[in-house]
Amino acid sequence: MPFGTFILCSSDATSFENPDSILKILVALASVHDKNQVLESVDYGNIVKSLYLKVTCIDFSTQAENMTDPDSLVTGISLQLQALGLTPHMQQQQENIDINTLETKLKELEKSFILQKKTLFDPSKKLNDMKVHMAQLEWYKKKTKNLQLGYYDSFKNMNTPFHHDVVHFQKTLSSYWEKMVAEVEMKPQKEGAAFRTRWLYGGTTYRRMVEPLAIADYYRDGGKDYVNKKRSKHFKQLEDWLMEESKNATSDINSTCKKNVEAILTIDSCFWAHVEEVLLLCQELKVVKEKQVTLKNLFEIEEYVYQLLKDYAISPDIFLAQSSYIRWWNEYKAIKGSSYTSALANFMSNASNFKQYAVGAYDFS
Repeated sequence: MPFGTFILCSSDATSFENPDSILKILVALASVHDKNQVLESVDYGNIVKSLYLKVTCIDFSTQAENMTDPDSLVTGISLQLQALGLTPHMQQQQENIDINTLETKLKELEKSFILQKKTLFDPSKKLNDMKVHMAQLEWYKKKTKNLQLGYYDSFKNMNTPFHHDVVHFQKTLSSYWEKMVAEVEMKPQKEGAAFRTRWLYGGTTYRRMVEPLAIADYYRDGGKDYVNKKRSKHFKQLEDWLMEESKNATSDINSTCKKNVEAILTIDSCFWAHVEEVLLLCQELKVVKEKQVTLKNLFEIEEYVYQLLKDYAISPDIFLAQSSYIRWWNEYKAIKGSSYTSALANFMSNASNFKQYAVGAYDFS
């Protein structure tokens, strides 16, 4: 059976996605063309480019005026068949094809297909189902915060009685969004952009909530360099689409209001991967002889973290007493010495700054 959307080209072009309708049309076309004709090699890319430049909607108003059937579906099918040369005139030349019967059959098939799509595939409903799983992860995030650990480290250490449920939510959400990304790569949801706004926001929230769990899985098993070696393509694609949309948007989709900072998800969904890498660098300093490159890399991460803080783009959960971030900072501070000063060191020197940051009250100027 055919699958996907078929663009059928002659001097004009039309498209169908119902596999039963496509099969009927292909059989009809085969019956009116020379079966011994050799197929010529064509450049598919040039065909698509030509169609895009030529028309987005062919005007069959003249033909439509001569049609008396009030059923818009029948009229539409008739026009599509005309675009392919399947007309009553062709029927007169070919005894083995009945255009009227074909139109009637296609109408029945298309009505059934439309009803089936409405019944079986409601993309908004599926997205809403995913929001239920996201709400469960939000609950997990709040629960682990009370343990002074944070959901990233809690998941990495698997030290809560409900982490098995979190694994289930993680897999279900990832399966949905991997499929959605693959679908819109082939067929964008709207002209000029991959996702409609609702899906773009949903995908962004998913990435910022769930990618840290993927990072935790990776480093729990002894992984290194997650961003370059392990990061899933769909996370990267969701991030790229967000950046593209942000360039064209009148308002910044990344912006966070200071009064809501306590509830935000860290903007950079790879934040914890960077934390894990600098923890590894701190261990590396104990054995390497040439320390300057390692120290330089550590300082770059320090600047990266401070910029996120200045932008109020990082969750206050990183300051929880048992978080990996605090563990890194303590190790880094010991390496640099008690006299070390920097913008981040000044901020980290007073725990009251964390509380001010959490309510959007800390002044970074």
